Amino acid sequence: MKISKLFAITLQSKARLIFFAIASAYNLLLGLYLKDFLVLSQTLTVFYLLSVLPCLFLAVEIKSKTMRSVIFILLALIFLINFAYAIYCRRVFPFLAIISIAIVFTYFTVFADSTHKDNPLTKIYVLIVSALIIALLFTAYIFVYKQEDVSLTNGQATLWDTKTVELADKICADFNTDEEKVKAIYKWMIHNFDYDYKCEPFVQYFNVRKTLSTRKGICYDFAHLFASLCRSQNIPCYVVDGTPYNPATYCHTWNRVYFNGSWRNMDATFDTVQIKSKGELYGFRNIEK
Repeated sequence: MKISKLFAITLQSKARLIFFAIASAYNLLLGLYLKDFLVLSQTLTVFYLLSVLPCLFLAVEIKSKTMRSVIFILLALIFLINFAYAIYCRRVFPFLAIISIAIVFTYFTVFADSTHKDNPLTKIYVLIVSALIIALLFTAYIFVYKQEDVSLTNGQATLWDTKTVELADKICADFNTDEEKVKAIYKWMIHNFDYDYKCEPFVQYFNVRKTLSTRKGICYDFAHLFASLCRSQNIPCYVVDGTPYNPATYCHTWNRVYFNGSWRNMDATFDTVQIKSKGELYGFRNIEK
């Protein structure tokens, strides 16, 4: 074997191990940060696995063009569904997953240039990982577009952790009915939070820890926090985006919550501002249709 060829193979192997280590470390840190959310959100778990599984392609040496083509197709599909999820839910997390995909894509674009045939074990390995990724892609599609009960799952940005559940349990401890719990959550929010007039995010996303620790936010934060607290008590609640007062004004986010056999509009943001200025509250209003 020529020295130049041996050097190229050695360099490729080292690069593969380095990229595998970087991708694994990145996903480990991401998983540690999201550990509480992963327990409570099936949607987020699926998208996290879509970030992790492609890194397994770096665990073996892929030599054939066919296998590399399969990997490129899967990476492209993962990128597209993450991008669609980011646009649909206006979440930052899909972009974090795309970083992991970019690491894998960079390796196979720049370093994996061998054209020899794969051995049978490598082919089986790639097929198994590919099948798992395809199953996750289908599951992610269902989570984003085909929810059975959207009142409990719409606005997949509505994520919370175990501390949020404990907080909701504490707020609702002295109440039994859904109506009592909803109104207790509502009163707690409008008396304990302030509107953040300085917040102008390029991409809106909900961080329950930040919102609860700062006790500040915009309509997007308040609506998702209210939904997360209600849903942690198994109370159906929608997150609604739109222009409710005047089409010429800014976009707004509010809630629709279900209790006593009917849906009601509720605007925690408006009432948080109004209660500070001692104005008239929006409260809970029945939906006619």
